[in-house]
Amino acid sequence: MRSSSGKRSNARERIIDAALAVVKEDGAARLSLDAVAERAGVSKGGLLYHFASKSALLKAMVARHVTAFRETIATAHAEVTQDGRPNALARAYLQAMRARICEKERSPSGFLAAIAEAPELLDPVREHHRQLVADLRSGSETPQLAFAAFLAIEGFWSLQLFETNPFSASEVVACFDVLEEMLGQAER
Repeated sequence: MRSSSGKRSNARERIIDAALAVVKEDGAARLSLDAVAERAGVSKGGLLYHFASKSALLKAMVARHVTAFRETIATAHAEVTQDGRPNALARAYLQAMRARICEKERSPSGFLAAIAEAPELLDPVREHHRQLVADLRSGSETPQLAFAAFLAIEGFWSLQLFETNPFSASEVVACFDVLEEMLGQAER
């Protein structure tokens, strides 16, 4: 028999899944608590039990995204560390972001409207960046090169977020390849 806390956790995750599906299919502008409750198969009161506001739901969505991304980096890090080349964490971050930047999904620009109304939605992202830079600082053979790669990657991500990317997909991939090579060849 499942505990009541397990049921609450499952309902919470189902609600976040539903919210992500609504945003993916209809865009962030159409995200409403009613639409999410209907999609999740819960009452609006049930949704509000887990998330007191739309802002709380959005913050949980961002936190889940950041957690999943951290896991992707950790998996990539375990893989790239095996080759013995330097700057494994920076190369793992590059590998994780390559897939994200080069995907042809709907732009996350609807998120910009949400963070304009609720800047605290960026708190999990700020913490992720703070921790990642601290880890790059302490764990890279050439921290300044790792920082340059981080800044380039975040620049590409910003171009995608704001839908202002003037580069072709092949040019972006080529830049990632150059960064990968530089990071892996850096002197210890």
